[in-house]
Amino acid sequence: MGRKPLAKFLLVLAGLLALAVPAANAAETLVLTCTVCTEVIVTGKGLPGSEQVRVSLVDVKTGGEVADQFYVDTDENGAFVKKVPVDLTKHPSLESTVWKNDGGVLVVAAHSRFTAAPCEPKEVLSFTGSNTPLLLGLGLVLLVAGGLLVRGSRRAYRPAH
Repeated sequence: MGRKPLAKFLLVLAGLLALAVPAANAAETLVLTCTVCTEVIVTGKGLPGSEQVRVSLVDVKTGGEVADQFYVDTDENGAFVKKVPVDLTKHPSLESTVWKNDGGVLVVAAHSRFTAAPCEPKEVLSFTGSNTPLLLGLGLVLLVAGGLLVRGSRRAYRPAH
């Protein structure tokens, strides 16, 4: 492969990766908060507007549901707020999921710290988010660096005749 086809290939590949980066950022958000140890406030934003979505709350440690799954209607902006009775002294680490009516997952959130003072957990789970844009950028940099190394090695290689 000559210089120009390699450069064109890398340029096209970089363009395709650049198109994929905005798609990796989800617009949906799901937040769990509390002010007392007996209820969790589930807040969703950026979801489909004026639709019914299903929400579940699961204990992170046991994997069991801490409350029955429930349906909630989003407003025209795709937001909702719902108070759910949960004993946070028994279930200090929660994961919540919002599902579409067809069963597709919209967004997942896991939390282990709540602001209710008497029910603070002893063990803390770290909150890990998506690093997709960062990983795509790193992959692009490594791909370009590899292409430059291959190109440079072809210039430096002079076979003996």
